[in-house]
Amino acid sequence: MPNLGIVADDLTGATTVGALLARVGVETAVLFSPTGVSAVTSDHEALILNSDSRPLPAAEAYQRVREATLELVEAGARQFTKRIDTTCRGGIGPEVEGMLSALPDDYVAIMVPAMPQSRRIVVGGYSLIDSVLLARTPVAQDVRTPVKQSHLPTLMAGQCTVGVGHVPIGAVIDGAEQIRAGLVACREAGDRVIVVDAASLEDVDLIATVVAELGWNVVCVDPGPFTERLAIRSGVVDTRPVKTRTIRTESAATDTGTALVVAGSAMRVTHLQMVELSKVPGTDVIGVDIGDLIGDQGHYSRETARVLAEADRFMTQPTPPRVLMLALDSTISGDLGDLNALERRAGLQPGEAKGLIPVRVGELARKVVEFLGEALVGLYLTGGDIMVHTCAALDANGLGLVDYVIPQADQAVLVGGPWAGLPVICKGGLTGTPETAIQCVNRLFDEKME
Repeated sequence: MPNLGIVADDLTGATTVGALLARVGVETAVLFSPTGVSAVTSDHEALILNSDSRPLPAAEAYQRVREATLELVEAGARQFTKRIDTTCRGGIGPEVEGMLSALPDDYVAIMVPAMPQSRRIVVGGYSLIDSVLLARTPVAQDVRTPVKQSHLPTLMAGQCTVGVGHVPIGAVIDGAEQIRAGLVACREAGDRVIVVDAASLEDVDLIATVVAELGWNVVCVDPGPFTERLAIRSGVVDTRPVKTRTIRTESAATDTGTALVVAGSAMRVTHLQMVELSKVPGTDVIGVDIGDLIGDQGHYSRETARVLAEADRFMTQPTPPRVLMLALDSTISGDLGDLNALERRAGLQPGEAKGLIPVRVGELARKVVEFLGEALVGLYLTGGDIMVHTCAALDANGLGLVDYVIPQADQAVLVGGPWAGLPVICKGGLTGTPETAIQCVNRLFDEKME
């Protein structure tokens, strides 16, 4: 029975917090749908449901999170988290209120948005990403969920119907008594959402220690570090020794089989990672034409046949590829092109392609997985929607978290379906350095050796 229940607004966020917990020995599972709770065994101490609600209208996001929270209550969870994006995208306010609405009235939401290990901190209420104000980063131009406000108490006040309080960095620096005083003052003022600054993991741990000592019924609102620390400090989960894993950027002679990379993120970070990976000897690339991918059934069928013919050509070489990359042409080239023009040519409504592309990439990925058969070492999936739809195409119920390669590049195995137990590494489009894809693929080979 899970003691810790978490609702994440997308799959990459779900795996991020899950990997933090797995890394300290907490048995953790991510489910793709809130309706699949019964598929998880009682071995999992932490259960994470993907509400897939980040881009939804406020009322729909509220309801989806509320329903997911009720599922977790029914499953026996006694500590709760509304996992948020490290860049605060989406309707955080409605989602937090959706979770609170499913819990007794004495619950208060403590929001600690910092993830220092990914260089995300909050000082004076302002979110800083790599020392840049949130609203001055590319997140402000995100195509689906842009963030224009860097001051998080102001951002939350604009999204919430309940009172929003703030405990500033000065109180955190001054120590436990001042943190406690700040939290108590906010609660006495009637605030039901309290934003707390943090600039280091030590800050996050101190905040968690204070909250645990207060003994309040709390909804954690954070990207993962506060949830992990509070779960440990409050005794909700047990930690255990875990295997030490290494990170390498060089290929090894012992790497046998083929790792499949599925990439569909429009982010420049992912483009640079795919460029670096494609330079590694033994990497072959199958580009997917977006125009044919979103075209009518005839175009899509021809593109599917072409992709599989390319896979066959590569796999029947005297030396089959160590890495087979299935990626949108735009991800490989870095040129996003004119998606609106491609939609018009395909007879689609404006915006329709954004939903269709990951579905069809997932379908193509399944066909390539089937083709690779026993040669398949594991999957590296990058781009949140690509992850969701590839796993769905493989008929998986969820992911069992194992570790992370770097924070927000998360290692798991498929749960349920014909490929249950298959190693998978999941990464959002904004995460990492140019070498991250190489490191992730190498981890898949290391797991096979183990």
